[in-house]
Amino acid sequence: MEGKNVRVESRDLAEAVNELKSQDGEDLLVYGGASLVASLIEAGLIDELHFFINPVAIGEGMRVFEARTPLRLTAATEYPSGIVVHSYTPGSRA
Repeated sequence: MEGKNVRVESRDLAEAVNELKSQDGEDLLVYGGASLVASLIEAGLIDELHFFINPVAIGEGMRVFEARTPLRLTAATEYPSGIVVHSYTPGSRA
């Protein structure tokens, strides 16, 4: 299924993302649950991560990292609502 700036894939995740990344065009943006994000991280398909930190304690959540994963902070943005967005790229913290 395709729409304006939207494409839904049902084939192998790594195959689909690698094909999309090889094409000319804008950046790819993926929204999804923890298991989708974890799969993309494990396959080495993430170039940049944006963590939205909400000022609410929920106690527990699902992991997106299976193992220790070095990240490098590239930006931090605070919004009036209290949400802070930290942007990272995979790799060592130089």
